[in-house]
Amino acid sequence: MTNNVTAPMTALSSAIDRLSEQSITWSSQRTIDEGLDIVRDYCWAGSCALYDSRSGGIRLVGHRPALDSDRTVTVLKNWFPWGLAPMNPKRFMFIEDAGLLTATPDGAVTLADLGIESCLHLPLLERDSPIGYLQVYWPETRLVWDDNMGRILRTLGRFLLESASRRA
Repeated sequence: MTNNVTAPMTALSSAIDRLSEQSITWSSQRTIDEGLDIVRDYCWAGSCALYDSRSGGIRLVGHRPALDSDRTVTVLKNWFPWGLAPMNPKRFMFIEDAGLLTATPDGAVTLADLGIESCLHLPLLERDSPIGYLQVYWPETRLVWDDNMGRILRTLGRFLLESASRRA
């Protein structure tokens, strides 16, 4: 019998396995988009984003749903994420009431302005150094985050970053 905790984890792992198999025939962008859709679906989130930090700044690699513009978004490491860079979490940073956090380095836009109430920041590490970040956003307040899912999502995030590097 499967309990309430392992069933979603098993389904998430299966979805990632299918993504990995299909990614061989897909473009890098489609792999990233499909992977981020998995994140949104299994987290019951409104949106999510993947960032690459391997080249100096923090560069947006993918966002679901897709952003209205094709512009490249790069921010400085001393601001990212949301002006909370000094916190530098190694596993995750979950913020239940995130509306007042800044969405842009100039502080002109808050997460609440974008319809975001709660957010999650998952560092993607390689040998204890960040190579990227996966961020998940909810339009309603969430009270908890179960990092058992975070372990699997961090693995997926690293896979998606690898797909992004094939695109370059």
